[in-house]
Order: sequence, then C-alpha cells, then structure tokens
Amino acid sequence: MRPEGYTIKIAARLCGMHAQSLRLYERRGLIRPQRSAGNVRRYSDDDIAQVRFIRRLIDDLGVNLAGVEVILTLRHQLLATQRELERLRDGPSG
Repeated sequence: MRPEGYTIKIAARLCGMHAQSLRLYERRGLIRPQRSAGNVRRYSDDDIAQVRFIRRLIDDLGVNLAGVEVILTLRHQLLATQRELERLRDGPSG
C-alpha cells in the first residue's frame, strides 16, 4: 500500500467494483476511509479488506446492505468482547 493510502479509483479497481459503490458504502457507514488535507478519500489495506468482506456477503451469500450492517456490527462487538476476554485472562498488569 502507498503510505498515504489508495485513491477511490484505485480502491475500486482493487475491489472489482465502481467508485460509486464505495461512496454508497461510506454513506451507509460500512467503511470509513481517511481523508487527506484536501478532503480526498484515502483507502487503507484494512478498508480494502472490509470492502472485499462486504462483497463476499452480498455476492456469495445474498445478504442485502441492511443485513451487512447488522453482521458488521455483530462482528465488531464480537471482536471487542474477545479483546476484553484476553485482557481479563492476562490479569492485572504492573
């Protein structure tokens, strides 16, 4: 990845979709690309992976965007819970 991230055109090409779809995903809150000082979207490798995951849900499993939102929210909560469990297992630090 470029240090500053990918432009929307490159990100769309990497994901095999139109830039307009990326804009839609951003409006829906499914991805949150960084912005440059000039307010240009900059997509990270994590953003690209997130879009590819969303596309698998839609294309392979037939999930609609509302379902994707629910799945991503649950996924985020699950990962946060796993981190908290790991923190508790490690015990008090110091």
